[in-house]
Parts: sequence; structure tokens; C-alpha cells
Amino acid sequence: MAKINPCFRRIFVFFNVLFAIFGAVVLGLGLLVHLQLDEHESKLSAVVVLVVFGAVTFILAVLGAYGAQKENKNVLIAFFVFMCVGTIALLRMAIVMAISRPEVTSVMKQELNKAVPLDAASEDVKNAMDYIQKQVKCCGLFNGYQDWGNQVPESCDCGSDEADQCQKMTPRNTYLKIFEVRSRMVYSQPCGFMMLQYISLVFDVTLGVLFGFATLALLGGVMSLAMIICITAIPRPKCISSPPIFSVSPHPPKYSELIQSA
Repeated sequence: MAKINPCFRRIFVFFNVLFAIFGAVVLGLGLLVHLQLDEHESKLSAVVVLVVFGAVTFILAVLGAYGAQKENKNVLIAFFVFMCVGTIALLRMAIVMAISRPEVTSVMKQELNKAVPLDAASEDVKNAMDYIQKQVKCCGLFNGYQDWGNQVPESCDCGSDEADQCQKMTPRNTYLKIFEVRSRMVYSQPCGFMMLQYISLVFDVTLGVLFGFATLALLGGVMSLAMIICITAIPRPKCISSPPIFSVSPHPPKYSELIQSA
């Protein structure tokens, strides 16, 4: 039975050990977060995905390393099948996400526009917008402070040291313009565009991770297939015949030997 190249086997085992460590870390992190969020069931879906991903990565990595180290054909075949299934699943998810990305962005923009005017929105929306405006230093969704109507919150106010990010707020009502004591400066950057950019960044990172893991799964499948072929290959017998031997004697044969040979 043919043997796997030692250098090739060591490289395969090394990378599988790295992935096993990575899977164990992700699994431990997911379990730790699960214990911390034990009372918040609405947040457990992402934690479950994290735990399942870590566990599957760890098991497959250990399976591949064991099969390569022991040169076990059955284990390598199982690893190859899982890698093929994983590659197809990851590519399918990535392609669907890439195709639906413009539609998701458009739907998100429509949903954000439904919250305008913000002064008439629910308290949860107002609190969320207040937090975003303080952290990101923006105001409104897509039309700046005008999205708040006549009740622009203090979270839109910008300081004198942020003049390049500010604009003068002009009240809509005439009586407010007349009795306005001082000019109010608010952030000029709308929050909606920043939120859409953040969503696009999340899409880009997710697509990169999916395509990256799909490439690694495909590479692992190709390497395991090469080892399977190497293990199952039957060496060909060496059919090398010995060369003919001619004896050369300086003395001619005797007459009696010639008669006997004839």
C-alpha cells in the first residue's frame, strides 16, 4: 500500500490542528456568552449559531487530522464528503447574500423612512436615535434635523470645537424664528446614511468570511482526496528481466563436447 508524503501529511495535520484550536475557542466563547445571557432568550439565537459553528469546526478538524496522521482511508473519505457539503453550503449562502444585498439595503431604507417624523415615533425609536446620535455624532435619518420636526433633541447639538461637523438649525415655524434667542448648531451628517454604510460593511465582512471558509473547505477537500488516492493506489509490479549472460572462453571446445551438445 502506498504511503502519504510525510511533508504533505504534516502540513495537512498542522492546519487542521489550527482549525481545531480555532473551533475550540469559538465554542468556549459561545458557551461563555450563553451563560452570561441566560436570562435573555431573544439574544440566544446568535449564541447558538456560534456554538454550533465552533463545535462543527472542531470536530471536522480533529477528524481530518486523525485520518491523515493514521492514514485511515475511511476517515479521510468522511472528511472529504463533509468538506464538499460544507463548500456547497457556504457558497450557496454567500451567493444568495450577494444577490439579495441591494434588496435588503432598499428595504432597510424604506423601513427607516417610515419612522419619519421622529418626534411622532415611539419611545423606543426615539431612545435608539438619541443613543446613535450621541455616539456617531449625527442627526436625523436622511434629511438631518428636519426629520425631527419641531422637537429636535439635545443629542443633535454639536459643540464649538466641532464646527466642521455642524450646521445652523433654522426652525420651520415663523414665530420660532422671531423669538429665537440664539442660533442653534446641530450635526449636519444624517444618521441614516451612516447606518446603511454600516450595514454594507457587515455584508462585506460576512461575504468575505463565507467565501474565505468556502475556499479553505475546498482546499481541505482537494488535499484529503489526494491522500485518499495515494492510500488506495496499488503499486505496479516491477517487471525487469535479468540480462542474458554470454560466457566467453579463450579455449575452443573439444571435439567430444561438440558431439555431446549436438
